[in-house]
Amino acid sequence: MSLHDQEAFLKSIHPFELLTPRELTKAVNSMDIAYYKKDTILISPDSLSDFLYLIIKGEVGEYHKNELVKVYNNSNTFDADSLIYSKTEDTFTVLEELICFEMKKKDFKSLLDANTEFKNYYIKDLANRIQSAKQKEYSTQMSGFMIARVTDSYLHEPCIVGADKPIMDALKEMEELKTNCILVSDNGKLGIVTDSILRRHILYENYDKFGPIGPIALSPIITIEHNDFLFNALLSFTKNSIKRIVVTKNDKVIGILEQLDLLSYFANHTYLVAVQIKKANSIEELKLASQDFINIIKKLHAKGTKVEYISKLISELNEKIYEKLYEMIVPKNLADKACLIVMGSEGRKEQMLKTDQDNALIIQNGEDVEQYKEHMEKFTKTLIEFGFPRCEGNIMVSNEYWRKNIDSYKGEIDRWLEAPTGDDYMHLAIFFDAMSVAGNHELLTQLKEMIFEGVKDRSVFMANFAKAALMFETPIGMFTNLISKDNRIDVKKGGIFPIVQGIRSMALENGIHVTNTNSRMRELKKLKIVDDSFYDALEEAFDTLLNLRLQERLRYFEHEEDPDNRIDIKNLNQLELELLKDSFKIINKFKDFLTHHFKLSMIQ
Repeated sequence: MSLHDQEAFLKSIHPFELLTPRELTKAVNSMDIAYYKKDTILISPDSLSDFLYLIIKGEVGEYHKNELVKVYNNSNTFDADSLIYSKTEDTFTVLEELICFEMKKKDFKSLLDANTEFKNYYIKDLANRIQSAKQKEYSTQMSGFMIARVTDSYLHEPCIVGADKPIMDALKEMEELKTNCILVSDNGKLGIVTDSILRRHILYENYDKFGPIGPIALSPIITIEHNDFLFNALLSFTKNSIKRIVVTKNDKVIGILEQLDLLSYFANHTYLVAVQIKKANSIEELKLASQDFINIIKKLHAKGTKVEYISKLISELNEKIYEKLYEMIVPKNLADKACLIVMGSEGRKEQMLKTDQDNALIIQNGEDVEQYKEHMEKFTKTLIEFGFPRCEGNIMVSNEYWRKNIDSYKGEIDRWLEAPTGDDYMHLAIFFDAMSVAGNHELLTQLKEMIFEGVKDRSVFMANFAKAALMFETPIGMFTNLISKDNRIDVKKGGIFPIVQGIRSMALENGIHVTNTNSRMRELKKLKIVDDSFYDALEEAFDTLLNLRLQERLRYFEHEEDPDNRIDIKNLNQLELELLKDSFKIINKFKDFLTHHFKLSMIQ
């Protein structure tokens, strides 16, 4: 193998691609090729090695107390830990004739000292090692937008006036500063006056243009911190259908971020889609606005955007679709007396591609439930036409079980908690994830509070609820080999669902109201039930699985096939395979924790 071939081989292996060209050349020059027979012991607690091994051909087994715990093969390295910490509890034995590169300990440590990213991969815990490995994927795709802060965009100088300022004088100040809005300070509280507000009050409502500006100011204002990500500003623009946002630093206004300036950073037209939804005057126009979601997802994913951010953004757009469609179909006198909710992955803001509908309607007591039947059947049918498939479990507003008054829901919740049978645990789980998207939001709040109160001091119920997280086997063997069928692995059953259900159970147990899985983890972290690193690891594993599933689903769409939750491991590179294995190892640790925490071994 020539030096050029050695360098190409080494660069293809994470984390060696993090080395600079000079460091890579140094690494290649420091390596020798070695051969070892089967059953050769390379490293043991009594005999440490002076080399980092990088396998070209063959297999090496890692044994802990005579139990085989991991198998290393082509392109794997081992055992950096014994070189860094000068100790090991494991034994490394050649399982198949081995051809490998050897790098001396002093040369390896020299590289660690020279390159911080390279060093971080080897010395950090599993969660951070996954995160470090992901940087290889993200660094080649990450757009400047995703790492840009609000202050990286152009900020307009704010025009701030007192509430007693005459409108015409305030307009003159605004003109001098060449800005498009006026911030009004009234006893320390800020309001905002825009062109549209001025037109409405002065032209249409005959407000005195020489009168004080305070009474026409809109408040409270929407703000964002100067060091926040531009992506979060985009989420705020999309969620609130606004054209500008006030930027603060330590609670002091430092500028105005305009929608057009943000869009100059962001090439796709997410905000424009939100505007199309808002302005849609017919179901057909609304349908057209919803059809470009897949292109938004593709563009965001291609730029290296984290799946959590993509799903939140798409969820905001989906919410607007649901809300607008509800307004179009349900007469206002009925719409305000009911609450439309989305459940399951939609309620958790974790659905991106248009998968099964999970929705329900909560109707105010005293209203005739039958009045809503025709409208809800039309609602379900229209969503199907929009590309949201019918739910196989019939969990839709067109089903009378998911369309009833609040007292009827309370009766069901009582039964779910007191004497659950069949699908009751599943029904409670998806309802607990519910989020209100239209109508009277308070109706859902009442039912959520009832659930939180109902599970208190019900340890047996909580154990049975959490047990579902162990329903499916983790597809990884005792030697860290992936277990697949026809090279496919169902990452939802194998990893995503156990995390979602386990975290959902802990959130229910601890009275946590947020529905998003990552947000629930962050709230749980504050309670110090386990070490912060545990949640960090779980977040990284969750992101890895969602990202690989999305990647696979986008391949299906390219071939106009219906996607599912399986990924073809033949499509994964070496790094992605390692990330997948590490994620499943974390999930097994999480399952062990759930078993102990909820005492699952004590229930049938």
